[in-house]
Amino acid sequence: MGLVDEAIQRYGPEEHTIVEAHPEVYERMLKLGWGDKKNVRIVFGRWQDVMPQLGSYDGIFFDTYGEYYEDMREFHQHLPKLLKPGGIYSYFNGLCGDNAFFHAVYCQLVALELANLGYSTQFIPLPVKDCLAEEVWKGVKRKYWQLDTYYLPACQSESESTIK
Repeated sequence: MGLVDEAIQRYGPEEHTIVEAHPEVYERMLKLGWGDKKNVRIVFGRWQDVMPQLGSYDGIFFDTYGEYYEDMREFHQHLPKLLKPGGIYSYFNGLCGDNAFFHAVYCQLVALELANLGYSTQFIPLPVKDCLAEEVWKGVKRKYWQLDTYYLPACQSESESTIK
C-alpha cells in the first residue's frame, strides 16, 4: 500500500493528490505523515464520490486494484476533464494478472477503448520475476501480480502524444 505514491514522491512533484477510499489505508497514511507533506493533498472517499473535488493533473495513476472493469471504463470517461493537455495517464494493469493470454487480451481491449476516447496507449514491459522475495507475500491471500513481466500502461491524448 502506497507503493506508487512513494515512487511519485521520489520525483518531487509540486502537487500530489491522493484519493483513498479505504478507511484503514487512510488512517495508516495519516500515521505515516502523508497528511503533513506540503505537496500532498489526501482526498478521503471513493473516486466516484469525490470527483467534484478533483482538479486537472499532469499525471494520473489509477489504482484499479479492487475495482471492477466497468469502474475503470467509467473513470476513463472523465479523463478529458482530469488530464491536462500533454498529461500522462497510467493505471495498475492487474487485469487477469495470473493468466498471460487473457492479460494480453485485456491490454488490447483497454488500448482500443482508450483509442476510441482519443488516447494512445503503449505498454512498457517491466521484468518482475523474482523482484520481491517470497516472504514479502507471506500472509497475502492473493498476490497483486503473478506473471513474469508487468506491462506498465502509458496513455496520452493522441493529439498531444509525446510517448515514444
